[in-house]
Amino acid sequence: MINEKKPDFNNQPHLHKLGSMIYDLNNKFEEPLISIVTPFYNTGKIFHETASSVLNQSFQQFEWIIVNDGSSVEESLLILEYYSKLDTRICVINHDSNKGLSAARNTGIKKSKTELILFIDSDDLLEPTAAEKWFWFIKTHPKVNFVDSYHVAFDGLNYLWTGGLHEGPLNIEKNRISMLCMVRKSVFYSVGGFDEELREGLEDWDFWLKCASHGIWGDTIPEFLAWYRVRKDHSDRWSNLTKNKFNTFKERIKNKYPNLTADNFPIITNSVDLDLTTFELSYCHGNVLKKEKNNLLIILPWLVMGGAERFVLNLIEQLTAKGWIISIVTTSISCNEWRNEFEKLTSDVFVLPNFINSIDYVDFINYLIISRRIDAVFLQGSIEGYRLLPIIRKSNPGLFIVDYLHFITEDWMDGGFPRLSCLYSEFLDMSFVSCKQVKNWLTANQINEKKIKVCYIGVNTNIWKQDLDRRNEFRNRHSIDTDDFVILYAARLEKQKQPLLLLETLRILKSQNISVKTLVAGEGSLRKTIENKIIEQKLADDVFLLGAISPSEMPDIFNAGDLFFLPSENEGVSSAIYEAMAIGLPVVGSKVGGQIELVNDDCGVLIDKVINEPAREYSKIIKDLYGDNDKRKKMSLACRNRIENEFTTNLMGDCVNSTLRNMLWEQKDKKYKNNKIILSNQDKFTDQLTMEYLQARNEWIKLNSNHKLLLEEHERITHEYRKLIEPKPPSHWFYLWIRQLVLPIYKRINSDIVRHLILRIKTALKKIWELKN
Repeated sequence: MINEKKPDFNNQPHLHKLGSMIYDLNNKFEEPLISIVTPFYNTGKIFHETASSVLNQSFQQFEWIIVNDGSSVEESLLILEYYSKLDTRICVINHDSNKGLSAARNTGIKKSKTELILFIDSDDLLEPTAAEKWFWFIKTHPKVNFVDSYHVAFDGLNYLWTGGLHEGPLNIEKNRISMLCMVRKSVFYSVGGFDEELREGLEDWDFWLKCASHGIWGDTIPEFLAWYRVRKDHSDRWSNLTKNKFNTFKERIKNKYPNLTADNFPIITNSVDLDLTTFELSYCHGNVLKKEKNNLLIILPWLVMGGAERFVLNLIEQLTAKGWIISIVTTSISCNEWRNEFEKLTSDVFVLPNFINSIDYVDFINYLIISRRIDAVFLQGSIEGYRLLPIIRKSNPGLFIVDYLHFITEDWMDGGFPRLSCLYSEFLDMSFVSCKQVKNWLTANQINEKKIKVCYIGVNTNIWKQDLDRRNEFRNRHSIDTDDFVILYAARLEKQKQPLLLLETLRILKSQNISVKTLVAGEGSLRKTIENKIIEQKLADDVFLLGAISPSEMPDIFNAGDLFFLPSENEGVSSAIYEAMAIGLPVVGSKVGGQIELVNDDCGVLIDKVINEPAREYSKIIKDLYGDNDKRKKMSLACRNRIENEFTTNLMGDCVNSTLRNMLWEQKDKKYKNNKIILSNQDKFTDQLTMEYLQARNEWIKLNSNHKLLLEEHERITHEYRKLIEPKPPSHWFYLWIRQLVLPIYKRINSDIVRHLILRIKTALKKIWELKN
């Protein structure tokens, strides 16, 4: 999927990139669950791109109806003949003449076998998981009659489009929806399909407003699932898009649907039932795909910048190289700023809060286990994942389920995720842990030692290594001198990582005239507090807040440093410390978790977290290393050697891979059977309580998030209001007086030259008054 922050419009879905999965239905004679409808008129070779994106959908149980709307070009006819013979799921229907898009779509709808219709025009593209997410959105939202997504506009013009069905009444003034969407077939019987008299464009706009006038509407998945091919000027083909005809058409549809206004526009309300009177597992056995390798499902909370997420990226890279196929599910609401990094390694990524409600999580996960024929589930850091373990286990009795535990959090749930792992241990086959300290904690809490495997997360030494060019380039870019001493802090800006202790340490160093620059790589809830503290302590010239950084850019930042500092109050073993040591950076940090298993006296200094005045102790250690270049060089060599010999991602990958394969081998005769589990009333009640809890928790998270957004908006409006009411200089009122004098004259002038001259004078005067004030 496209990277919103750094969009590459050439990285299109039909190109089978690294990480793209090849999806293939196990039995192509299965009855379709969705119908794909495509109007086709002399499209030409570009249709191969559309076909590639359709045929490689993760949802393969479809029929594809291509309506040849009177094509006459030989090349186009040969293309249609090729695809009609390529796949039994493809059906080409021929119109005897060109009847227009509306007629072609109506024909496709009439010939379709299923209740769900996916529309895609013959030159547009779909992301691999588009159909599957649309299918599940409609399946789990009974009030929704159609669904679209965010769009990538490409070819003639390149831009990202976040408009759509979710904008409701805004579509009265302008069509903000494309025909890349999924619609219930019953809608067409209710409203009468597309108007076949409209052949000059905007027939889709008419259709959407006709649906709205019948009280029928839909919603949008907030992901860029569709690619809409844009011409620089569509009006050369569709005359209704010229300025004059557009205005005429707009008046026409307003008269056609006179009762449709912003006030009575249909609104989809997604109410959540927090008290479930009944709860039944809804098993979906469709879309079973071919299986050629072992398949692993990874359940995570989110895809954000962090050490745990970097570990999973490394793990996926290792397991993919060792022959595993990876699917990912995330369960928590998040901005998922590292999503694109994961999609470079697998296209099978599902952010559940974006397209289904929490009550449907377990149904979708069970569907995915059957569809992908999953061999093992790997769980890390997902509260929802742990809560759902009993249901997943009951539904899939022969499935291997493992988790990975990074560290113990004594002040959260009496141990954090290791405590959850203990509570749900009967549903887990194995727990991987990041260090011996976590293993000892688990065994002390009655977990069988045979079910625990220490697997250090390690680091890729081919990527993380000293590079003087990268060091110099980064320093030059940020105006850091070659001789400057640079401290690196790379972590989330959260209480656990103690960024405020970092700032206090820097303040003490500055008071002792120790001149250092500090790179802070990471985001988090303490960002604003840290910004204010930097200003308060007069550190703005020496501290660089870099924000969330992509994994590919992180080695540049590490290479720019001279020392790595991470005073965490709690860790297992920080992945950033592995990376720092691989680069050759001496480490200063806290003696917590399993850090001491990695950082020995030759590689850095760790201090006890309960020490009095830790900032002073840290500043003393940093001051000592700052003044001893030879000591730092020895530590640098020791760091690199220790990583290369004992803590690489290759060793981590071998550990996880061999453990999983041994588990599969030992129980190879215990095949998973798709039998419906008969649950007792007590089981059903327990499952019901679990789902009620998850729904209530997710609703609380949404409300909390919305409250935060409202507070930010309130602050912004308050700031703007204060600017508005503060006293203005005389020049402001003089400018407004001149403007009022000139504006009536300007409106009466017909000459473009004179109007342009007045505009230039106005702009010049405005700049003069702004400079003076």
